[in-house]
Amino acid sequence: MLPWSTHEETEEVRDMLEPVRGPELIGLLERSFAATSAVLKAVPPQRRDDPTPCEGWTVGQLGGHLVGGATYFGRSAAGMAPDLPTEEPRSLGDDTTAAFREAVEFNLAAFRRPGVLDADHGFVFGPTPGWVIASISLSEVLLHGWDLARALDLPYSPDDGAVDAVLRFQMQGSEDQLRAEGMFAPAEQAPPNATPLQELVAFTGRLP
Repeated sequence: MLPWSTHEETEEVRDMLEPVRGPELIGLLERSFAATSAVLKAVPPQRRDDPTPCEGWTVGQLGGHLVGGATYFGRSAAGMAPDLPTEEPRSLGDDTTAAFREAVEFNLAAFRRPGVLDADHGFVFGPTPGWVIASISLSEVLLHGWDLARALDLPYSPDDGAVDAVLRFQMQGSEDQLRAEGMFAPAEQAPPNATPLQELVAFTGRLP
């Protein structure tokens, strides 16, 4: 189990976990989109108004957020310098699966362009390396895939390499800042003999 218990231990772990920066990120993105897409396809229409672990968002809204996120990160990588959406996501209803597929295709095409991972692109934080944007996109789709699956008690099997890459990336930032800005709730305690996915969701403030 990774030690989240003290700030000093977290710093020590962070130093050991180098983030994934190379073209393997594209494969991890592709497999993570596929895993979350499988969950979206299994959402019963009558349960789109169910709550999710994302406070204030329904299953349908979380699906809309996934579509918007994949599109936003793809537009950033494509050099379109989009503004960050400020409104709550809307439920796309029966169109969610098709819209997500279209957003995923756009996202992957943008990140597959030669040199895009090493170049800086317009982003909400200002000019940002493509590999960072890709890592945020990977984090979003993997964690929100878990949120959807947990909300509806659906099976979810994200790629092990993607889980590891998200953990490595998230451990690079300032934990205090992440929590102060509301990106993550306070870390939860992972269960004994936790899987890497359980470790990750606990670190991001979710109950494994």
